Amino acid sequence: ESCTYAEVVAAVDVNTLANDVYKHNFPHTPLWAKTIEGITLKEFDRLSFDMILMSPPCQPFTRIGLQGDVSDPRTKSFLYILDILPRLQKLPKYLLLENVKGFESSSARNELLQTLTTCGFKYQEFLLSPTCLGIPNSRLRYFLIAKLHHEPFSFQSPDQVSLFVLVVCVDEWRRGLSDTNRRKNLDPNIGPDCSSKKNLPKGAFLFKLETVEEMERKHDQDNDSSIQMLKDFLEEENEEMSQYFLPPKSLLRYAFLLDIVKPTCRRSTCFTKG
Repeated sequence: ESCTYAEVVAAVDVNTLANDVYKHNFPHTPLWAKTIEGITLKEFDRLSFDMILMSPPCQPFTRIGLQGDVSDPRTKSFLYILDILPRLQKLPKYLLLENVKGFESSSARNELLQTLTTCGFKYQEFLLSPTCLGIPNSRLRYFLIAKLHHEPFSFQSPDQVSLFVLVVCVDEWRRGLSDTNRRKNLDPNIGPDCSSKKNLPKGAFLFKLETVEEMERKHDQDNDSSIQMLKDFLEEENEEMSQYFLPPKSLLRYAFLLDIVKPTCRRSTCFTKG
C-alpha cells in the first residue's frame, strides 16, 4: 500500500495459533517458531535486514496492569534486541516500534532511546489513534520510528512524545459533554445504538443502558465525516454470515461489555480477551 517494495526475511513468534494464521496469510515468508532471545547474533547477521518491526509484549506497560516494566520477564525479548543491536555487523536503516499508552513513561523506553542514540539513530515518537487517520477505531498507541540516515525526517514533532492527539481527543469529548448539558433532552426517535426508532423492524432487541453523555459522544463520533464508515472496511457478504453470530446466551451475558456498532457507524473500540 505504501508503494515501497519490501521483503520480510523472517517473522518470529512462539504462539502456535498466531503462527498458523500468519502462515495462512503469508505462506512464502520464513517463519521462525522460537523466542527472540533464542536467535543468535550470527543468525541475525545472516539475515542482513534493513528494518526491524517490533511490538513487544504490552502487559509490563499497560496502565491497568502491574506495570512491572523491565523487571517483568516478558520484556526479555525486547531487552535482548537492545543488547544485540549495537553488535550487529550491519545496522538496520529503520526501526519501527508500537506499544500501549504507558510505554512512553517506562524504563524500557529510556533504554531504547539510549541504545538508538548510541547506534546513531534519529527518532520520532507519537501517541496516535486510528481515528486520527480516518479509521473508525479508537485505540491510542505509542509509536516510535527511527532511521539511521543523517538527513532530517520529512515531518517534525517536539523532542518529547507528541501528545497533541490525546489533547485534541479530550477537548472534543469535553465539548460534546458541554453540548449535552445545553441540550438536556435527546431526540426520542434515536435509539441507543444510533439507529432510528422510526424504522425499527419488529422482533426482540437488546439495547445497552447508557448515560446521556455516552450516547451524545457516540452520536458526535458517527457524524464526524473525516472518519470512514465501518462498512468501507467490511468484506462483501458472499458467504453464510450466521456462522459468525454470537449465541444468544453469550450475547446476553456479555452485551454490556461489548461495543455494539452498525456498518454505518464511524467508531469502534477494542477489547482484550479478558
